[in-house]
Amino acid sequence: MKTYIIAEIGINFNGSLENCYKMIDMSVVAGCNAAKFQIFSAKNLYPKSAGELVWKDDKEEYSYDIYEAVEKFELPNEWVDKLMVYCERKNIDFMASVFDIDGLNIMVEKGMKVIKLSSYTITNIPLIEAASKTGLPIIMSTGGATIGEIEEAVNTVLKYHNDLTILHCSIQYPTNLKDVNMGVMETFLKVFPSVKIGYSDHTEEPSDAPVQSIYLGGSVVEKHITLDKKMKGPDHFFALEPNELKQMVGDIRQAEIDYKNNNFVIDKIIYGNSEKICHEHEQYLRDFCYMTLFSKRNIKKGDIITVKDISILRAGKKEKGLEPKYIELFKQNKVTASKDINFEDPITWETIL
Repeated sequence: MKTYIIAEIGINFNGSLENCYKMIDMSVVAGCNAAKFQIFSAKNLYPKSAGELVWKDDKEEYSYDIYEAVEKFELPNEWVDKLMVYCERKNIDFMASVFDIDGLNIMVEKGMKVIKLSSYTITNIPLIEAASKTGLPIIMSTGGATIGEIEEAVNTVLKYHNDLTILHCSIQYPTNLKDVNMGVMETFLKVFPSVKIGYSDHTEEPSDAPVQSIYLGGSVVEKHITLDKKMKGPDHFFALEPNELKQMVGDIRQAEIDYKNNNFVIDKIIYGNSEKICHEHEQYLRDFCYMTLFSKRNIKKGDIITVKDISILRAGKKEKGLEPKYIELFKQNKVTASKDINFEDPITWETIL
C-alpha cells in the first residue's frame, strides 16, 4: 500500500498567506499527498489567564503570554477558502487539524474531506463524537496518551464508522530517536485490528523514524515542514526544510519497495518499547495541552452548573479540570457548586456536589 504523506504546515506560515502558498508548493514538489494546517481560535483553546510560556531553542530563550501568542498563530478564516482552492489547483489534498466543535463545524461546512485530530484532543470525547457523527474519515494522533485513553477514543469513533487511522506520536519536541518507541505500532495492530495505523513524527532526522514506521505496518506519515529552520516560532527548528522533505518522501517510497520485498531491518533503538504510556518526557506538555473543563463565569457556592457554564480548554500553566467526557454529568444531573468557582477556574471533583 502506498503511504499517505502529510506535510504539516501548522503554525509555521508565520502570519503570511504568501508563506502558506510557498509551503503548499514545497509539499507538492516533494511529492506529499496532503498539506495540513491547524484551525483554532485562542478563545476556544486556552483561558486568557493561562499564564506565560518560557521556551528556548538553539539560540535564545523566549517568554510570552500564552493566550496572546496563540492569537497570533491563528489561521485567518478568510484564508481557508483560498488555501483549499490553491491545494485543489496544485493537485494536493488540503487538510486541517480541528481543536473544538466550532472549528470542526466550520471545516465540514467548507467541504473538508478528512478530519485530523491532534494528540491534545485524544481525551476530548465530545469533540471526537461530533467528528465521528459527520461520517468523514478521521486521522487521530495519540501522543502522550495511554492505551486505555486511545481505546476509549477509538471506540467512540467505531460507534459511527471505522474509517479511522490512529497515528503513533510522541509529544516531545524534538523527539529523540531513542524515545520514539516505534514498537507501539505493533501494539496498535494487535489492540486495534479494525483501524489503520500510521506515524506522526517530531524527530529532527528527516526519515529515520518514518521509514521504520513503514516497516512496522504504517500507512500514513505526518511531518512538520518549514521554509527555513531559522524562522521565529516554536515549531520551526525541528521541522523539515524543502530538500529534507524531498529526501523523506524519497526514502519512504524506497522503504515501501523494501518492505514489499522483505528487504529491511528494524532499528532496535527506534523500535524501543511497545508499551503505550505517557512517558516522563511527555508529561509536561500533556498537562499543558490536554483539554479539561473550566468555568465560563463566576459561579457561587450552591449554584447549579449547566453545560452553558463550562468551557473545554487547555490548562496552560493553570490547574487542570475534569476530563471533557465528564461534561455529560452536567447534562444528565443536577450538579451544584460546592464552593465559589471564579471565571476561568478549573471545574474539579472538589468544586462540585
